[in-house]
Amino acid sequence: MKVRWQFLFECKEFQFDRIYEFEGKLSNEQAEALDLPCKECEFLITIEPNTEVELSGKNQFGKLKILLPGNVEQTKDLACWIAVNVSDHISFFNGELKVHSGLIMGERIPETSEEEQSLGEDRWFAEGHIVEVRPTPKFDDSSFRKIGGEYTINAAVRHYNAAVKATNPVDQFLGLFRVIEDFYGHSSKRKTLAESLKDSMELIELARKKLKIVEGDNPSPFTEDDYFHFVEELVKVRHQCAHLRSHKGFGIPHGDPKVKEEVLPLIEPLRVIVFEAIKVKLERAS
Repeated sequence: MKVRWQFLFECKEFQFDRIYEFEGKLSNEQAEALDLPCKECEFLITIEPNTEVELSGKNQFGKLKILLPGNVEQTKDLACWIAVNVSDHISFFNGELKVHSGLIMGERIPETSEEEQSLGEDRWFAEGHIVEVRPTPKFDDSSFRKIGGEYTINAAVRHYNAAVKATNPVDQFLGLFRVIEDFYGHSSKRKTLAESLKDSMELIELARKKLKIVEGDNPSPFTEDDYFHFVEELVKVRHQCAHLRSHKGFGIPHGDPKVKEEVLPLIEPLRVIVFEAIKVKLERAS
């Protein structure tokens, strides 16, 4: 069985003039680590641009296709990883190539008569990612009255705004963490960063009030022990995002599978804590 994944892309500042195909190869170790059914498997990358668009500076759209051996479950993460790396490398040398993840399509390609029979007409599949459109909130004039003149608070507001607007999870996480580190991370030279954050009663209270542990349909209170574990995870991930040692296998770079596993789950609770901490500082300054 093979699967041809299909992503939609948009390129700016440059355009493709034709269809391009590139062959790739995974080593035995890589294929085994990814649980693929074959060893030293080869894959095919096809870039199919919309060449009807005139080369006049307009954005060009197209399809990025990735053919991999294996089934959908085995190849999904690898296909997404390849798509991200294709985007990064092409963007580095040419201009921005943005791969859209809102709609991912694909085709199961049987290689034996048995596989063809088992598939029948169930060859094509699609995966959509949708976001609920909420009503636009009204302007809260009370928040504008809390503007303070303290440099540290104004800097924190700017850092928060830049972090939530960042286009990748690593930059979002590091930007948000900088605010917490600036507010609460330097209580003593004899203490580690994690110890300083754990000692902050203000942070503990904010976490207990604003965060919940969600398992299934029953959210439970966020305890002090949960907060200590949360801090340990924050500091560990911050260290790996901020200090890359690729030659030693240490760090979490952009596009790494660890971003989804370790960075993304921390961003929203961290954002909530940072937002509430800034609000507390603004209340005191007003």
